[in-house]
Amino acid sequence: MSIVVGSMTVELAEILAELPEDYLYAPEHDLWVRQEDEEVVVGANRFVVAHGQFMVFYPRPCEIPVMREKSLGVMETAKTAVAISCPLSCVIVETNQAVQNDIQVVIDDPYRAGWLYRLRPIAWEEESSLLMPVAAYRQWLTAHCTQRLRKPDPQKYEMPPIDPQNISY
Repeated sequence: MSIVVGSMTVELAEILAELPEDYLYAPEHDLWVRQEDEEVVVGANRFVVAHGQFMVFYPRPCEIPVMREKSLGVMETAKTAVAISCPLSCVIVETNQAVQNDIQVVIDDPYRAGWLYRLRPIAWEEESSLLMPVAAYRQWLTAHCTQRLRKPDPQKYEMPPIDPQNISY
């Protein structure tokens, strides 16, 4: 299966093969998590990088606690801003300044130089089981790829007609 982004085509098989074996994955957010002693390093995987056309990375400040599923920051594309959902309850230890300066770092090397956050988990024992090992994530991504690439139904998000005579402020 091919993923077409602008003038670039990426094969799903290539994305699946590139996933590091020793990382864990947050499937709903297309994030990877690599444990390093008492901390974890988090980044976006190639699937979301190829599909997202990211232009700017705005992380939340360091040393603040963030609960699982809450926003770690924002990635902006030409068309929208996307919240980066936290895969684990944590304290932000460090953000990747190189990525803040040049988002191309994530596009070129999402699994090493393009990491986004270094975090100190505060509920690792309880929440790490919600992350997937690589084999399970490959299966999940294969099964959900088409659905995740589908453009939203514009009618679902269309604003109803507005009557200028009937607006209250």
